[in-house]
Amino acid sequence: MNSDLRAIKISRLRQMDLNRHHVPLLGRSVRRYRELSTTYSQPVVVGYFINRALAKGWSLTKSKLIKPMKLRFWKRPGQASIRDGSLAGETVYAIRITGGLGDAIIIARLARDLQVTLGGQTKFDVYFLSPKIIEPFFRGIPGFRESIHVDAFSTAAPHYTFSLIANQFVTFLNEHMHYRALLRDNPKVLSLFGHVQAIRKDIEKYIVAHPSLDGSFADIAVRQNHTRNTYLHEMLGIDYGGDLLNIGADPTACQDFGLMPKNYVTVHDGWDTKFKLVAHRPTKALPLQTWIDVVRRLKAARPDLMIVQLGGKTGDDIPGVDVNLKNKLTFAQSASILAGSALHLDTESGLVHIAATLGVKSVVMFGPTNVKWFGYSQNANISPRQCGNCWWSTDSWMDFCAAGYERPACMGSIDAQHVVSNALLLLSAEPVMKTHEPAPEADACVDSVVTQEQAHAG
Repeated sequence: MNSDLRAIKISRLRQMDLNRHHVPLLGRSVRRYRELSTTYSQPVVVGYFINRALAKGWSLTKSKLIKPMKLRFWKRPGQASIRDGSLAGETVYAIRITGGLGDAIIIARLARDLQVTLGGQTKFDVYFLSPKIIEPFFRGIPGFRESIHVDAFSTAAPHYTFSLIANQFVTFLNEHMHYRALLRDNPKVLSLFGHVQAIRKDIEKYIVAHPSLDGSFADIAVRQNHTRNTYLHEMLGIDYGGDLLNIGADPTACQDFGLMPKNYVTVHDGWDTKFKLVAHRPTKALPLQTWIDVVRRLKAARPDLMIVQLGGKTGDDIPGVDVNLKNKLTFAQSASILAGSALHLDTESGLVHIAATLGVKSVVMFGPTNVKWFGYSQNANISPRQCGNCWWSTDSWMDFCAAGYERPACMGSIDAQHVVSNALLLLSAEPVMKTHEPAPEADACVDSVVTQEQAHAG
C-alpha cells in the first residue's frame, strides 16, 4: 500500500458523514462522478450514469408491479396472514440478502446454523436479486420455503414474525419484529436480537454507510481476528457449522462433458455482472497475459491434468485451456463441474465461496480486496506484491485504480510462477503457505492505516 492510498482511505473515513441515518444517493453519485471524470471522457461518464438510472428505474417499476401480488406465504387458502396470529406457535422469518453469490453462500451457512440454534421448528424465506440462482444454496436446509425476488420484500416484511438484513453485517428489521409472538413461541430469537443490538452499537457507523466503508471495517475486523466467512455468526451469537454446504452439486456430472472427477482443474476469469462498470475489466481482474502464463506453466508441470475454464458472460476466454465451458453451462452445471475439480484457480469471486462449500480447495489471487478478510484458511491466498486492499476506498474502486495507476498495480504484481507453485503444492497435498505475505514495509503501511482508521472512527 503506497502513501497516496493510505491518505485516500483516511480521507474517506474523515469525510463520510457517519452521523446521518443514511448515505444520500445524490451524495454517492456526486462522489462517483468526480472520481470517474478524472479518468474517463464526459460522454463515457454520462453514458454510465444513464445506464445506472435506467437499471434503477426498471427495478422500481418491477417493485411497483410486484407490490400488489398475493404472496404465497401471506394469504393461503383457509388461513389468515401471519400478522393475524392464526399461525400461533409457528415462527416464520425472512432473510433479505444484498451482495453477490459469495455473500449468498455465506448467508446460507448462517441460515443453516440459525435453524439448528432455533431447534428446527422455524421456517424461512430468502429475498435476493437473482432468487432462482441462489435457491440451491438453501434448498437442503430444513425449514426453507422459497427464494423470492428482493423487490417483494418491502411489501412482505411486515407479515413475517421477524426479518434479517444480511450482507457484510446481519441486523434485525426492528420495525417489523413481532415481539409478542416471539415471547410466546420463540424467546431464543429475542436473545439473538439482544446480542446483535449490543454489537451494532460499536459498528453502527459502518452498517449505516454500507458498503461505502466496508473496506475500513474489514481492516479493523481482521485486527480482531474476524474473517468474512464466520463474522455473521459471531455477530448473531451462534456457532459456525463449517464451510461445507449441501447445494445439490453432482461431482460425477463432469462425465457428461468428457471429464473424470479429480482429473482436471478449473479456472475462472469473471466478476459480478450486477456491478455496473465503465472499464472493460475491473480492477480485481487478473491481467489476461498472467492467466495465459499460469495455464501454460501449469500444463507443463502437470500434463496429466486437464484445465477447464468456467464462467459466465464476463471475463475473457483464456487461450491454452483444454476445455472452455465459459458461458455454456447453467449455474447448476457449473457447480457440478466445480465439485469434481481437483483444484480451482480464481481471483476473489463467488466461485471461490462455492468451491469451499464443496470441499474443493482454491488458489485465489487477491488485489483490491482484503486477503485476510476474504481468504479461506484451506486455500492458497495470493496477496499482491505491490499495493492492494483498496476496496471501497473510493466509490469507483472497481473501475480504476484508487492509487492512481493506469493499470492496477496490485493485480499486475502477481507472478504466474508463484501462482503455479502454490497450485502444485495443493495438488500434491503438501503443506502450503496460505498467504503470500507482502513486504514488511507494506505491513507497516497497513498497520498505520488501521490505527488511524480506528482513531477517526472512534
